[in-house]
Amino acid sequence: MAFEHNGRMRPEEALRQLVGVFETRGWLDRTLRIKRCDRSYSISCSRNEFMVYRINDNWGIPPGLPGWPVCIVDSGLIVEDSELSEFGSDEPGAGDWLHYMASDDFEVMEETY
Repeated sequence: MAFEHNGRMRPEEALRQLVGVFETRGWLDRTLRIKRCDRSYSISCSRNEFMVYRINDNWGIPPGLPGWPVCIVDSGLIVEDSELSEFGSDEPGAGDWLHYMASDDFEVMEETY
């Protein structure tokens, strides 16, 4: 990817590219509820932070009530679910989310302002 450095993503470049995608689509500073691979997510992006929150469709069943953050990007940090979960994770990382958002590889369920 264009924002990798020594095999690691550079947070400031990842955020810049994500902001560019959201700004181009008119989604900057808005929250989207999307569906991807039969999973629900809440996604938001401002000039300061990109956040993906996995929505637990079975909110009464752990691990999340009603969900949990799976990817956070700001200018100095990238936090991904795979780094937080001691059991491993198959949640997409920041580079995956950039690809999905740029290529419309998801379904918008709801957009809030």
